Amino acid sequence: MRMRLLVCITTILLAGTAWAQQMCPDRNSCAGCGLPAECCDQQGGLLVYECATRPPDFVVSDEPAGSIEVELTAAKGVPANFSVAGLTVNSVTIGNATFGPFTIGSSNNSARFTTSDGGQCVGVGNFSGLVLPNPIVVQTRALTMSKSNPFFCRSPARDIICFQVKGQVGPPFPALACNPDRVEYACGIVK
Repeated sequence: MRMRLLVCITTILLAGTAWAQQMCPDRNSCAGCGLPAECCDQQGGLLVYECATRPPDFVVSDEPAGSIEVELTAAKGVPANFSVAGLTVNSVTIGNATFGPFTIGSSNNSARFTTSDGGQCVGVGNFSGLVLPNPIVVQTRALTMSKSNPFFCRSPARDIICFQVKGQVGPPFPALACNPDRVEYACGIVK
């Protein structure tokens, strides 16, 4: 009993320090110790890392899962091969938050990025019904999403929507196809 109490107190102190720095401890550390619910909720998701050297300009990753890593390269003057204006997103999950439905009001005519999995990304805006759940936790990072500069990517495998973030956007970074210098966006698979 004493050992469990000592472990919980140590975990709470470490978690409090981590939370103050906008980081959550490992999910297994918070069981039964009264930590903020955000630290114990599902924390997976897609993060977009800005690359220090280009190309690519960004890398989309779901580290630590490691099943998705897509490079985004800026597309200059490339016409978009799709439009999502008028698309209703019924549900999207980003980190520990699920939200929707909302409708995308506008979709750019030119591609913002080309993707390494054969897709394109376009800038989107003029949402109706969009309420961003803030703050969120994605891969143990406490983040706040913004409606500034969102984009939508369509590839043969999936559609994702990405929102700019602030908060814990600095190191540590996973090993990726580029050397990242910050987390720029959080994304979710569109349903």
